[in-house]
Amino acid sequence: MERVKQEISKAPAPSAAGGQRKPRLPGKSTLRKWLFCAVCLAYPVLQFVLTWAFVNVDSILLAFKRYTIWGDWEWTLDQFSAVIGNIFHSTTNTTGVGWLNDYSVQIFNSLGYGVVSIFISLPLSLLFSYFLSKKMPLSNLFRVVFFLPNIIPIVALVLAFKLPFDSSYGYLYSLLRAMGIQTTYFSKYPLAQFMVYLYCIWAGLGYNILLLSGAIRRVPKELFESAQLDGAGYFKEFTKICIPLVWPTIVTLILLGMTSVLTLYLQPYLLLGEGVGAGYTIAMSIFVSTATYNPVQYCAAAAQGLLFTVIWAPVVLFVRRKISRVFSDADY
Repeated sequence: MERVKQEISKAPAPSAAGGQRKPRLPGKSTLRKWLFCAVCLAYPVLQFVLTWAFVNVDSILLAFKRYTIWGDWEWTLDQFSAVIGNIFHSTTNTTGVGWLNDYSVQIFNSLGYGVVSIFISLPLSLLFSYFLSKKMPLSNLFRVVFFLPNIIPIVALVLAFKLPFDSSYGYLYSLLRAMGIQTTYFSKYPLAQFMVYLYCIWAGLGYNILLLSGAIRRVPKELFESAQLDGAGYFKEFTKICIPLVWPTIVTLILLGMTSVLTLYLQPYLLLGEGVGAGYTIAMSIFVSTATYNPVQYCAAAAQGLLFTVIWAPVVLFVRRKISRVFSDADY
């Protein structure tokens, strides 16, 4: 009883109003912390509002508008029906393939970038990253060589890739011509499109290798040593240890490859130019149409972008949900 009385005596006495303690006002240190957080967040929030939210909201509204010949605009869904009609019923064809029109080719070209990025560039990057992690001779030099295309400006990089195939002084053109292969590499479909795919593989390896090498380097060496003691070869080590432990990074690169389907336009634009209509992608078509500074083209391009985004975004989210469950996350 004496101990209970002592504890009761030590307890703070209730205030007169309602028997509750008054809330404490925030001190100067708390206000400084909130002020510091507000200052740090001000720039990214402002950038998000001005360069992303404002632009995209305006683009969504443009997709539902149509400008008249008198300079006015009205709300309509005709832009979406026009995009769908062009895909299935357009007769514009610069490919030489009778059953394809240019609008359908844009979709196939765009999907091709996702296929090349996920099923060709990513596996090659994973293999190179794995063998570079084995401390092979000159491994750091190879990392620099692979990453070098990501440091050089894209205009100079495209020129470096395109010049060897030039008909006037390209050494690869002369070599292929001596072998009896004569063709125009960047002007006719479908070879022009394959050349763009080849460029994307060549220029995209460095970025993937940089990310995958960092992920593989974080894997504990004891796991590889234990696998070697158990008699596991390079193949089992690669498939049973390396891939499962770096799977979150692989998932990220797969999603980036899928998003490139709707965002890649600069590479084909610089390699092929506007003259090769069969080399257009969805993003390049939107870019070229908006370069005319015509309000009518703005509405059509906004409808095209919004329609493909509504179709493709759920596919990306579905794939992300499925592939994330292939391997469970491991903490190490």
